[in-house]
Amino acid sequence: MEDTLEVRLDPGDPRMLEGAARVVVLATPYARDGDVTGPPPGVIARYARGRDYHNVVGKRMRKLAALVKDAGHRARAGVDLLPVLERAWAQRAGIGFIGKNCCLIVPGLGSHVFLSVLVTDAPLSVDEPMAERCGACRACLDACPTDAFVQPRLLDGRRCISYLTIEHDGPIDEALRPSIGAHLFGCDVCQDVCPFNRTAPPADEVTAPYATDARFDVPIAALLTRTEAEHAEWGRGSPVKRAGRAGLARNAAIVLGNAGDASHRPALEAAARSHDDPTVREAAAWALSKLDERLGA
Repeated sequence: MEDTLEVRLDPGDPRMLEGAARVVVLATPYARDGDVTGPPPGVIARYARGRDYHNVVGKRMRKLAALVKDAGHRARAGVDLLPVLERAWAQRAGIGFIGKNCCLIVPGLGSHVFLSVLVTDAPLSVDEPMAERCGACRACLDACPTDAFVQPRLLDGRRCISYLTIEHDGPIDEALRPSIGAHLFGCDVCQDVCPFNRTAPPADEVTAPYATDARFDVPIAALLTRTEAEHAEWGRGSPVKRAGRAGLARNAAIVLGNAGDASHRPALEAAARSHDDPTVREAAAWALSKLDERLGA
């Protein structure tokens, strides 16, 4: 799916494209099956369960850019790389609207889509913006485990599980850890409850490379003992590498603390005692305290 809008860019910005006049915005759907996926008992966000979308969608975008260039125009494509606000441009281009959960919602596909853009000087026709369609629904706002929404379309990233488990460095606020639950990497809660995601797209519209990756069929405790080399090999070609070795180990400890299973105690004790990262040691110690609370020790 693609739509186009007219854009005014700073021609002096070397990151963009001098003389750019249009932006083509594309939405690529990915699988959103209902199965819980992740190193048990952890859960991985749906978009990260398959191959890295930067590589898959990026390859397609380079082909599109080549077609535009062959037609005699200049073009530059990007997938989370160019300094652009993809969601805002996608709404202006009429490809969807920004929901109350701050995600772009494409009618007929929902919000489980990857966005990519092509900046070009080609004089393409311009599409009309799409109006907001959420109405009075606030399912996403009420479902957020950490109450991260200040108001519709305003998210406090410091409380967002996706931010905390992927981008945030260092310890996670203890008050938020119980609400993280089983989320090891990312979160789909505010999308799962959205009515626009109730109808799955046709199977031929979901890109096969995003099918669930077998690499997640490992015990979550294994993440507590990985070396940098082991993490790099395990995360190769997957979005989960974004969180880093220590970040995933920290998240794993929190998930195990929330799970409350005594069988995880040895792995947590070892991490609390000897992991090389202080944030992981602290998270493991916290998890052990939660185990004691749950088991009445």
